[in-house]
Amino acid sequence: MMCILRPALLPLLSALLAIPTLVAAQDRPTTPDGALHTTVDIWSEGTRMAGDLYRPARTDDDRLPAIIMSHGWGGTKAGLARNAMRFAADGFVVLAFDYRGWGESDGKLVVIGAMPERGVNGEVQVLAREIRRVVDPIDQTLDIRRAFDFLAGEPGVDADRIGYWGSSYSGAHAIWVAANEPRAACAVGQVAAADSLDLARTSWKDTGIDIEQHAREQAIRRARGEIAPLPQGTDKAPNLNGWAHLDKVVEYRPVDDAGRVDIPLLVIDAEHEELFDRHRAGELAVARARENGARAEYRVIPDITHYDIYREAFEESGEMALDWFNECLKD
Repeated sequence: MMCILRPALLPLLSALLAIPTLVAAQDRPTTPDGALHTTVDIWSEGTRMAGDLYRPARTDDDRLPAIIMSHGWGGTKAGLARNAMRFAADGFVVLAFDYRGWGESDGKLVVIGAMPERGVNGEVQVLAREIRRVVDPIDQTLDIRRAFDFLAGEPGVDADRIGYWGSSYSGAHAIWVAANEPRAACAVGQVAAADSLDLARTSWKDTGIDIEQHAREQAIRRARGEIAPLPQGTDKAPNLNGWAHLDKVVEYRPVDDAGRVDIPLLVIDAEHEELFDRHRAGELAVARARENGARAEYRVIPDITHYDIYREAFEESGEMALDWFNECLKD
């Protein structure tokens, strides 16, 4: 997407960028009687992220426990609504959000051509491209931290009782959060791709590409200006949506952080996980967390594959997560 950034055109630009969100919003299930829903904006590194905030419809508690939810590789927050409403109806404030460049959130803007002379207060008018659908694990962990910032300032939320829930690629982020985010009180990660190098090797195995070498070469080209500064239309993982920021992806291995986990961590896996080796991802992460003295559990749902956790195992995995949050976040 290309645009001229002039002050008079910003409202029009915002409206145009919001057009795709109408389709996503239609996918959201009807909010049940036990939960209330509002939309919110969250700012991450200068870019607006779209969030859905859910609350219990009725409560006598002035300060409620809360849960942050984020989507997996190629997903959006629309797919989180059913579990978010389940958690809210049971007494939690829930914030589900789209990462920058995904779903209803805005994307980064990259200047096309030379940066013009700066005007008053550093203002510039530029030709820019919006970057969307990039999978960048480092950016995503920053977005999660901004979600913690937002929820910590939300009225009625007990900032000492905030949990995190993620699935698939964000299931890996659950392990990262448990190890690195001091405001997290507990975490749940399902079908957690906690070793991104293993995920990448599996995804690209039939292409004949040495994915580590390719990632290094792409990083060199990007730094030297030989290819676009951010992935857009390149390095699409076979059978996965979006463009991979490959050098960051292959280096992202939250399983290696799991030895620092000291909060309750639940990992829910599919017995027949096909996208990565679950034994060197979620199972290993839980073992390392336990070695550090954390309360960590590893549960495997039998006879399902990765995507079955969103279908026939949806209710079972959702109830597991709800029970975990009730045990860890409620007095």
